[in-house]
Amino acid sequence: MPRQHGRELVNTATGEVHELWEPGGDSGQRRTYSLGGRHGQFSFERVLAMLSGDSGITGDAFRVFFYCGVMTYKQGGATAKEAAEHLGLTPQATRRIAKELAENKIFLVADRIGRTIKYKASPHIVSSLSGVEQSEEASAYHLPTLPGRRTGAKRRA
Repeated sequence: MPRQHGRELVNTATGEVHELWEPGGDSGQRRTYSLGGRHGQFSFERVLAMLSGDSGITGDAFRVFFYCGVMTYKQGGATAKEAAEHLGLTPQATRRIAKELAENKIFLVADRIGRTIKYKASPHIVSSLSGVEQSEEASAYHLPTLPGRRTGAKRRA
C-alpha cells in the first residue's frame, strides 16, 4: 500500500519511491532539479573502486571515462579523439586509455566506422535510464573489472 513520505510517495510492498508531481509557477511545468541540466545516476561502489589506489586506473583514465560517460547521454558516446581534444591529452594516450577501459568492460563500443571507435560508459557504472531500462541494458553486458585487480594468472616481469 503506498504511503506518503515527505514529498515522495513510497510503495511499502517494493520500497520504490515515486516523486509527487508539483507544478512550478504559473507555467504548469514540473520543477527541475538544481543540477544544471540533464542528470543521471552512478554506482557509488563502482566509482569508489575506480578511484582506489590499487584499481589500476590513473587520473587521466578516470577523466577519459567520465568525459565519455557524460557524452554517452549527450550524443551516444565519444571517440578518443574527441576526448583528447576536450581534456587536453594526446590522441595516442587517449586511444590507449580507451582501449584498456574497453578491455575491462568499463567502456563499451557504441559504434565503429573504419578505425574510428565511439565509446560509451558501461550501464553498470553510470546511467540516466529508468530502473527497468537500466537493468535491461546492463543485463546485456558483462560486469566491468578493474585493470589493477584482474583475477587469474599474474603477469611475469
